[in-house]
This record gives sequence, C-alpha cells and structure tokens, in this order.
Amino acid sequence: MMNDPANILRIMDSWSCCDLATVPMEQLPEREKSFFSGFMPQATTAMVLGHHITTEEEWTWYATPDGGEHCAADDHLLEVCRAIKAELARSGHEVKLVQYPGQSGLQFRYVAQAAGLGQIGTNALFFHPEWGPWVHLRVVATSAALGIQPQSVGAQLCDQCGLCIEGCPANAISHDGFEGLQCRAYRKERGEYEPYGDRGELRYCLRCVWVCPRGQGPLFRPPHLV
Repeated sequence: MMNDPANILRIMDSWSCCDLATVPMEQLPEREKSFFSGFMPQATTAMVLGHHITTEEEWTWYATPDGGEHCAADDHLLEVCRAIKAELARSGHEVKLVQYPGQSGLQFRYVAQAAGLGQIGTNALFFHPEWGPWVHLRVVATSAALGIQPQSVGAQLCDQCGLCIEGCPANAISHDGFEGLQCRAYRKERGEYEPYGDRGELRYCLRCVWVCPRGQGPLFRPPHLV
C-alpha cells in the first residue's frame, strides 16, 4: 500500500536548498538492486536527497580526528535524512541511511538517475535539472512504499559539450566513459588525500565541475578561509 508522503514533503519544505525523489527497489538497475537486497532486505523504496551547492566552502572536505572526512553539504543532508527517518519511524516504518562518506558499495548517482532526480553526465558526475553538477547526494532505504517525484525542473543536464574532457588534468574523461582509477591515481600523486593546513582540508580536484557551463557555480570561499 502506498503511504501518504505529505509529511515528508512538509519536512522538505523547510529546506528549499534540497530536492527529494523516490524509486521502488524493483525499478533500480540490477547492481543497485543487489546492493539493497543485502543492505536492507525488507526495504521497498530508495529515497534520494540532493543538496544544492551554492558556496565553495559547502563542498570543501575536511579530515576528522577518527580518520574520516566531512563537508558542510554532507553534514546538512545528514540532518535532513535524520529528520525524514524520525518521521517515518513515527509511522512504524524501518529506515536505514546508506553509509557516506566511505566505501558503502553503492554509487548514489545511479540511484538518483533511476529516481528521476537528474542524469549522469560525461564527467560521471550527477546533473540536477536546475543546479547542474552542483549537487551533493545522500541515499536512504525504507520499508515505506513512497511515490515522491522530484520537485525541480530545468534544462541544466549534461549536453556532452566536451569541456570536461578537455579540462581533465588526468585525462580520465572521454566520450566513451570515465576512468575512475586513473582519476584517483592522479589525485593521489598530487597528495589530495592528505590533510592540508591547520583545518585538515582535503583539497580535491574539481576541474571537471568548474569548467562545466551547466548550473551556476558556487561563490568562492572568503579569503580568510582559503
């Protein structure tokens, strides 16, 4: 039986910077469907949340004392996910947040694409129809049967212009696909996985996003945060 999503949508109304869509587990690609069958066998729905990146600082990652990492955008989405989890729990539904950051085994962008939240671009990043590639994702599994369509519309999806291919310093992007290991090796050689400065900043390459003409790039960080 389909559950009334009204309460969830009311929660989302409090955060205009975020978008939400759901997809039944049986409509996911096989790889993602297999993940959820082991992660939460009783789940019937995958919920995908996207946060619009509007400042550079939001998507800047910092090392944590326990060896992990975090950024403001992910901290914010985690808060939204927990609010949704609490609401679903009140109506007797089970909810489980997919681990992030770290190696969960699930690629969020494929779940988001299946949910209709946007499309995967040439650079392998996820494109939101209103925000372009400036979107951070989180995924939640639940036993609730929810049918929530994305609220945003627009034309900021990838148009395969090729600027990310030309701009990638690792030559990891092509019209034939994205070489993730090649990208990671380049970044590791540059020391991008090592904390930098007093704040433990992780200065990850975002060249393929900055050269993208889709969406509106975020504001740069104030000089005192650089």
